[in-house]
Amino acid sequence: MQPESRSGVDVLLEAVLAVGRGLELGTTLHRLVQAAADLTDARYAALGVLDADGRIGQFLTVGMAADEIRALDHHPTGQGILGELIRDPRPLRISDVRTDPRAAGFPARHPEMDTFLGVPLRVHDAPFGNLYLTSKRGGGDFTDADQRRVEALAAAASIAIENARLYDDARLRERWAVASDEISRRLLAGDSPDDVLDLIAQHAAQVAGADVAALSVPGEDGLVVRAAFGDRAARGTLIPPDGSFAAEVFDSGLPVVTVDAAADPRTTPAIGAAAATIGPFAALPLGDPGHTRGVLSVGRERGKLAFTDVVIEALQGFAAQAAVALELAERRRDAARLAVVRDRHRIARDLHDLAIQRLFATGLGLQGVARRLERADDADDAARVWAAVDEVDETIGLIRTTIRGLQPSGDDPRRVGVRSRAIAEVEAAARALGFPPALRFEGPVDALVPPDTADHLVAVVRESLSNVARHAHATRTDVLLTAGDELTVTVSDDGVGIAAGTTLSGLANLRTRARELGGTLTIAAGADGRGTRLRWQVPLPTSG
Repeated sequence: MQPESRSGVDVLLEAVLAVGRGLELGTTLHRLVQAAADLTDARYAALGVLDADGRIGQFLTVGMAADEIRALDHHPTGQGILGELIRDPRPLRISDVRTDPRAAGFPARHPEMDTFLGVPLRVHDAPFGNLYLTSKRGGGDFTDADQRRVEALAAAASIAIENARLYDDARLRERWAVASDEISRRLLAGDSPDDVLDLIAQHAAQVAGADVAALSVPGEDGLVVRAAFGDRAARGTLIPPDGSFAAEVFDSGLPVVTVDAAADPRTTPAIGAAAATIGPFAALPLGDPGHTRGVLSVGRERGKLAFTDVVIEALQGFAAQAAVALELAERRRDAARLAVVRDRHRIARDLHDLAIQRLFATGLGLQGVARRLERADDADDAARVWAAVDEVDETIGLIRTTIRGLQPSGDDPRRVGVRSRAIAEVEAAARALGFPPALRFEGPVDALVPPDTADHLVAVVRESLSNVARHAHATRTDVLLTAGDELTVTVSDDGVGIAAGTTLSGLANLRTRARELGGTLTIAAGADGRGTRLRWQVPLPTSG
């Protein structure tokens, strides 16, 4: 065997130095592929990084232009000759891959390649991936010297790769610790849930090196993105209940991790417009199976490194913090509702024990005066006093109706009146609208609206204001709740109106709710021709 030439040794040393120069894993791997191409004078070079299942999870290339890479339907996954090197990890040289019986063919729009050299790459004595070199410049096959150089480069690169992985893991854990500390402090300080969830989405993306992140929670028609990070992730995006990674994770309570999400149809509704460019993707439940409160989804662009076990561990930590944030928010809402219930109970007790008793005593006194006036034949004054007695009786009746409205219904101590629930929905919508809506009540809403109808009413107010926030571009919104023989919810805005042919799924839900209660839904232009006026009307049960 002929010894290596001096120039060959120099080239190999330069390649080893180039690979070991960086600390970041992605940079190290790209330098390795480029160094292998330079060593063998190959036109094309690639590194197939293996995933946990022994398939090619990431494919890094040198020699192909960016538009050529984008034109490919998918990167190789380990079929044909590439799979042969995975099954039998020994160096492999082929004169023409196009005629080799083990070849599986090239994907559409893939450049033609002929000569081939494959060398396995091991890190810590475990398979890491394979170096693939094709189309030696100037013609001819790859030589024994080419193979030895690439094997020597692979052996030296394994140390550089391990160092880069350790460095990346150390930096990630440091960023994870800092982010977790900030999130914990914000949770304990009582920051609003939306602010905390926004912070979690931001830190999850930054720590994981992701291009997009979204936190989804249950909504009326499926999961809704409540917090998002990245230019192509949108808050308020509706995720259908079926056919998405997020929905699958929410239903099962188990995480889903993939190396090429864009090739899977479940990705599209999970991360919106960014789905077509997402490769590595992970979706993790917020909470345990059976008690899932939402889903954390993160993704990297195609061509980037797959998520490591350390990244998934960090994302699980962020998902747990998001679950805590939602749990705390629910507990704070329950505490606020309980405080309202207690305050209303106190007011009802005071009205019953003080106001009604005083009015009752006043009424008895007026009755005595009226009778004395009748005995004195002062009919006009007696009639006026009896009228005052009737007014007192009506006032007592109104106060008793108010007391019934103040008292919680059913066995749920957290249930509050319709007014309080409507006020809470309007206040919650102010954030999305950018301004507080105006809310008015007409009639004894709390006394006349039964619990089942109240649930529909609250959902109608929420969905109507959500539609205004998403589509109307309004600067003013008015909500009027009227209770009499019928319950009417009127939501008016000064926005752009509903364009012809526009289909809003939320309106179909409102119409269905109205039909279930024997009512109607009408949509019309505003009084001055601007904006939209929504009127949802259902009958109320008659007393007696």
